[in-house]
Amino acid sequence: TLLVKRGRAFHLSDKPVKSDSELYNEAKRSVRSKQKGVFFGTSAATYLSRSSSRSLSTTAAAVASSSSLLQSSSSSGKKSLRLASGERCAPHERLLVLGSGVAGCAAALTAARHGVPVTVLHAGSVKEDCNSYWAQGGVIYRNYRLKEKDGSEKLVDTPLSLVNDIRIASGYRGALQRNTPLEECHYDASLLLNDPTSSKMGQICSTAGVNWNEDAAWKLALEGPTRVRQLLLGPQDDGAGHTSTGCVVPFDRTTLPTAGPDDDNDGMGKESPEDNTVLSLCLEASHAAPRIIHHADCTGRAITESITRAAAAHPLIEFRGDSIATDLISDEHSDGMVIGAKVLDKNTNKIEAAYAVHGVVLASGGLGGIYEHSTNPGGFNALGSSVALALRLEERLNSSLPGESGITSDLEYVQFHPTSLCLPNEARFLLTEALRGEGAILRDASGRAFASDYHPSAELAPRDIVARAVFTESQKAAADGSDGHNAFLDMTHRDASWLRDRFPTIHSHLSSRDSPMDFTKEKIPVIPAAHYTCGGVTSDLSGRVHGSGGQVHRNLYVAGEAARTGLHGGNRLASTSLLEGLVFGSSVGELVAGVVSDDDAMEKREELIQTMEGARYAIERRLAVEEQSYTSDGDARPVDEKVGDEASALLARLKSVMWDGVGVVRTPSGLADASSELAAMKDEAEFIWDRAGGDWRAAAVRDAARSGLAVAEAASANDVSGGAHYVLHEEVRSEPVSDAALVGAAGGGFGSEDDEEEEALVAAVVL
Repeated sequence: TLLVKRGRAFHLSDKPVKSDSELYNEAKRSVRSKQKGVFFGTSAATYLSRSSSRSLSTTAAAVASSSSLLQSSSSSGKKSLRLASGERCAPHERLLVLGSGVAGCAAALTAARHGVPVTVLHAGSVKEDCNSYWAQGGVIYRNYRLKEKDGSEKLVDTPLSLVNDIRIASGYRGALQRNTPLEECHYDASLLLNDPTSSKMGQICSTAGVNWNEDAAWKLALEGPTRVRQLLLGPQDDGAGHTSTGCVVPFDRTTLPTAGPDDDNDGMGKESPEDNTVLSLCLEASHAAPRIIHHADCTGRAITESITRAAAAHPLIEFRGDSIATDLISDEHSDGMVIGAKVLDKNTNKIEAAYAVHGVVLASGGLGGIYEHSTNPGGFNALGSSVALALRLEERLNSSLPGESGITSDLEYVQFHPTSLCLPNEARFLLTEALRGEGAILRDASGRAFASDYHPSAELAPRDIVARAVFTESQKAAADGSDGHNAFLDMTHRDASWLRDRFPTIHSHLSSRDSPMDFTKEKIPVIPAAHYTCGGVTSDLSGRVHGSGGQVHRNLYVAGEAARTGLHGGNRLASTSLLEGLVFGSSVGELVAGVVSDDDAMEKREELIQTMEGARYAIERRLAVEEQSYTSDGDARPVDEKVGDEASALLARLKSVMWDGVGVVRTPSGLADASSELAAMKDEAEFIWDRAGGDWRAAAVRDAARSGLAVAEAASANDVSGGAHYVLHEEVRSEPVSDAALVGAAGGGFGSEDDEEEEALVAAVVL
């Protein structure tokens, strides 16, 4: 049993404690109440014992409470977290999570379940206001086997198959480095890669300009089913003997076709032995098998509502809405260790410091919202805030010039979803990949199906290929001088009643317009739109942020779309985003809580404790000389509405530049022009921020300009097409060419499975 004092650790006993009461009495005798800052009520379950023992967390909290060791925050007037004992903990004795989506909530729930107090900041007024909420398709659940009536097993899917699908979609052209036999890839494989304190980045493979992390893909495939059970399937047995303790998401279910009530179908998701239904699995583009569970066509909403409700109910988790992190706070006396963030309150226009002994998790999503056409919601979401925060931190610490920071990677790979609703004067609306998985056909204005012109898999090809196909057909209409649209999604051949039941969100959106549309009877006009950021803040497999030279930024973590683990390479496989948030968010939570199980567990825990003790010392040193959390900005700042309007106008211009110069198809000259414009916009945004008081619109365009410039510079530095980054060099179109002549042209990185297919593929683009 290990107890922690300021700056050092001591052992009370090397022998197992027989009971909680003995531990309680021994600890109480050994710790004096005058010693402040003792580490209790945070990660007691993992720091107080080699084994995971939930009761120790309660014991530690009781010791801390009786000894008055936890600093109360009642005098500050701020809302405080409470331990299970009811005792308040100091405001800075927490983990600070920036973002309330799936990744942020997974990190918060996992850390809190191991005793770490957590504050989750979200920019919207409600905690469900995040990109995760708008995901339609589903989440990959499991690699499974079906039991036939005669008792034989049918191998339907494996982790190896999923890893290979991720590889193909990523744009990486090489072979798998780990050719694991199928029988060793059953879904019950242990969490081989879950070593939260490892600095291992994973094996980065590179071809055609695309960097792909095979180890990240294996981590997702092997850990994914367990994380889904832990966080989404509720307390019931899922059919494979696994009992979870997470929230309950109402995933769609279907009646077992081949098994009786006594067959468990190897973990297909039966609610009970008497139940004859299983989780409904659907197929999506570029998946080799049906493996996606869903709730109609609003899976993100169902998951987000459930997981935020579970997090909000946890006594160690608090949510703070209308809160925008404007800068990370680092300690200049400890190599820039992150100790919190400056936070703007949108209601009061006040900026304060939110300190966090356990560090900061960047989980605010990607940067798709900086494009004119985007499936991401409006407001502050998806403007690249995590990328901007990380870049400003690195530039401040290292005096790096823009574009030279190693704290971000692969930002040129912005995925454009092939099908968003394209109607004049209306925001883009996502038309899920599941539509094409269920048989939707892409047609031009004449009714001709065109997807097979671009890839043998037609509508089910990787997203980057389908997006360029839709973009190309749309450009043909523009080239003809026609006012009409030339790319449509057609589902009219499917049963109307089934369509409305399967895709109620889409049906509701289309039918509620001023001029209603019926997708069961008419083709829907579509256009690609910025959807997902495949790159991001550079991270290892446990979520630790790495900066220039590979150095770890202590106490700074990242998860979800904000992170670049290398999982997606140059292009993301459909329905991996929610699972990525669950898997890597949970890893961050376990890392912060010190959950390790290898031979060096105690040593690694002590290293983590030293980091937190250093953070605690730095924070308390600051608090000792500050009258309040952040005295220089602590008062409400007057908002200049005119300057705020300038910020909104600048953001609109920026989105146009990103779409035109750094969009679906790029050229070297277009990227150069965009980079120049964005550099000027970055300076203008900083000037606006300095004058705008506490206007959140100024904070928004400041982040958007910084992240947008980083994307343009990354794209300019990579002249090799691969995945979602497609560069059309000017010399390619120096002479007129026909569509037929373009077949077989070198586009690169299309995600094809073998050389013969690659030679037959092209991203045919008419400019």
